[in-house]
Amino acid sequence: MLRIQTTLLIAIVMVLTINCKSGHTAYKPSQEVSLTSRLENIKMTDIDGRPFTLHALGGKPVFLNFWATWCRPCISEMRSMEELYQKYKGKAVFLAVTTEDISKIKEFKAKNDFHFDFAKLDVEYIDAFVITLPTTFLIDRSGKLVYEEEGARVWTSFNNEEKFKEIIR
Repeated sequence: MLRIQTTLLIAIVMVLTINCKSGHTAYKPSQEVSLTSRLENIKMTDIDGRPFTLHALGGKPVFLNFWATWCRPCISEMRSMEELYQKYKGKAVFLAVTTEDISKIKEFKAKNDFHFDFAKLDVEYIDAFVITLPTTFLIDRSGKLVYEEEGARVWTSFNNEEKFKEIIR
């Protein structure tokens, strides 16, 4: 009985830690992946209740961050996202999306001093090819997914800022 309980406890801990972790690059595709083949089914609603897709942002580089209010690493990386946003405001769309209710997003935004945009993800994370929170997609102006970054990171560090600069060139 004790062995079953121990095994079950280990399984639960593994599930909980897999979904919210520190950063690593998930991959940098050897060939950039087109918006239509990888990102087509990402549907969102802005905090004013208007639905939109990534196509609506066409022609602009996109910093797309998947997060949740319950994910501590997600929230901790937002300070450096804000710094990056302030430094490059107008050169890219900065968007943080979660599957949580719009009211919860608005409440979070009201309590925090973040100026980038927030939206509700209208599909499940897995439908957006996201299995870890936080995850950030860096998408260039042609709609190509250039980087997928899993886990929290400091976006103002040299390597991460260089990845971001790659999409705004």
